[in-house]
Order: sequence, then structure tokens, then C-alpha cells
Amino acid sequence: MSDSEAASAAQTGRQTTQQLVRNELRRRLAEEALTAAAEQVEALLQEAALELRPFPPFPGAFFTMGVEVEPDGVRDKNIGCVIVTEEGALRELQLSFDDEGPAAFLGANDPVSMRDETLAELEDVSAQDRLTLAMNGLDAVSDLLENQSQ
Repeated sequence: MSDSEAASAAQTGRQTTQQLVRNELRRRLAEEALTAAAEQVEALLQEAALELRPFPPFPGAFFTMGVEVEPDGVRDKNIGCVIVTEEGALRELQLSFDDEGPAAFLGANDPVSMRDETLAELEDVSAQDRLTLAMNGLDAVSDLLENQSQ
């Protein structure tokens, strides 16, 4: 390889590295912007949820109050049933039956007493999906508020 070819290869390598650094910086800045936007929309969601009184029970749940958040536009298809809580937080509603807990131990045959409804934190959700969920939740709560005022 001649000196000019080596210099050209080195220049190409530097350009490629610089391009990779610029791309990563843009991605990180975009993620920070989405995170900030999601936090702002979540604050608006909390405000709206606190105005919604009485707060509706979640359909099909026995113990949980909540407004369902449609998953439209969410990229992560592994996210379960997301609801807005009375406090305005986004949570995943997890339903299960505790057939080994106190109710089962005491011989209760009532499925309601063995039902476990848990509100779990949304973990490992991208900023983009968090923003989408917050917007969808705000839309749902806003619709309920509008219906209450009519």
C-alpha cells in the first residue's frame, strides 16, 4: 500500500468514526428530548386524573380503579394492560389468582377472594413508548372529563 493509499484509508477511518460519534450523539439528544416530553405529558396526565372524580373502576377488575390506556402507536408489543391510576400514574395492571394464599388455605371457594390485582411500575419502557402511552392516557382521561361536564 502506498503512502497516499494509507493516508486515504486513515482519513476514511477518521470520517467513519466521526460519523458514528455524530450519529450516537443525535440519538442520545433525541432520547433526552423524548424523555423530557414524556415527563411533561405525564405531569399533564396527573393533573387531569386528579380532576376526574369520581374516578372510574377498571372494567373487569374487582379492586382496581383505573382508565385503560390504548396501546396504539406503542412499539414494544410486550407491554401488558396499561392503565392510568387515580393519582395519574401509568401502571401495568397484572391479574392473577392466588390459589396458595390465605383464602385458599382457609378453604375459600370464592374466586374473588383469591384474585390478585397488582399495579406494576412500567420498567424498561423506551422514552418514545412512554410518551405515546402518556398521550393516549391523557386522551382517555380528557374524554372522560368532557363526558362528565356534559
